[in-house]
Amino acid sequence: MPPLVTLAGALLVAVSLAGPASAADTSSSRSSPKAMASSTADEPKAAVHHVSGTLESYDAGARTLTVKGTKETWTFDAAEARVWDGSRSVDLDLLADRAGSRVTVKYTDDGGDKRARTVRLAGPRLSHSKAR
Repeated sequence: MPPLVTLAGALLVAVSLAGPASAADTSSSRSSPKAMASSTADEPKAAVHHVSGTLESYDAGARTLTVKGTKETWTFDAAEARVWDGSRSVDLDLLADRAGSRVTVKYTDDGGDKRARTVRLAGPRLSHSKAR
């Protein structure tokens, strides 16, 4: 075997062995996503709940919405909520014009403080009758 090929092979082996060692040294100085996730994993996460009902009202000043179900009425802090009208994301203030619409709210309950994460407006019900 020519000496150049042997030298190239030895250099390749040396670089491949040194690569992971130097990468391990630099990774300790940076926070990895797993390390950050484990630090936030110590904090308990609020459970996510879903309710469906009729949108009774939306207060744009307080950024709260009230949903009436069959047995209960809920009030949600909607300041951080994302609103969906079908497959389109719409502005939160659209809810002021949609009182009476059917909605599904995904929310977290943190000690009685219900924070809406997503609000889905139900589309109009279509008739599926067959014309003959």
